[in-house]
Amino acid sequence: MPKPSDIGKLGKLHTIGAQVKVKAEHKVLEGETLSHLALKYYGTAAKEAWMAIYEFNKAVIGDDPGKIRPGMELKIPELPAGE
Repeated sequence: MPKPSDIGKLGKLHTIGAQVKVKAEHKVLEGETLSHLALKYYGTAAKEAWMAIYEFNKAVIGDDPGKIRPGMELKIPELPAGE
């Protein structure tokens, strides 16, 4: 499970131009939310975690993180290494 300090870094990964590895690729199913995906892949549904997935996939999702649709192919970024 990620440390809280690592989760806080997730949302900044794209904005700072870091080379980010993809932890998984996920095809959205009916009823799933970004919080569900954060819980599945990071063990937490904290805003910082689902926002990291959103920011990493903003080109696919669009301007509203609450509007993911079934069939969307999202990439789940890997957590940065602990400090």
